[in-house]
Amino acid sequence: MLMTACDLGAVTRPWEISKQVAELVTSEFFEQGDRERSELKLTPAIFDRNRKDELPVLQLEWIDGICKPLYELNRKLQPMVDGIDANRKKWEELCLSYQQTRRASECISSLEAGETESQIKPPITNKKRDVTIKGRPTESGVPKLFCLPNLL
Repeated sequence: MLMTACDLGAVTRPWEISKQVAELVTSEFFEQGDRERSELKLTPAIFDRNRKDELPVLQLEWIDGICKPLYELNRKLQPMVDGIDANRKKWEELCLSYQQTRRASECISSLEAGETESQIKPPITNKKRDVTIKGRPTESGVPKLFCLPNLL
């Protein structure tokens, strides 16, 4: 278990290091996906460069599903869990920012297409909600639905 915790250690590091490692790993995944597409004529699922804007969502799932549960098994690793929590908040902020930008873009496109403002759904706000992601409360209360528009 400790060997696995060491392998996943970048998620516990300060934000700039953790983010850089996530981007480097994702870049490798995209290269693999590019090769699968060109050499095997496959459409990669998670390694698809066309989904690069979903990195914050993927990181939230990685943290919630793999990393945090592992580190929480040993109370002596609490300082690392604190690092994970801090990084998770940053990824969630990026997710929300992406969602707001995407939503604004959709509204502009809808208006340009001739829809009236009353036909357009109101923008999503970042209000606290009592929701869960995979059975766990979210840090900000933002439902997973709002962070995974292309995956649902």
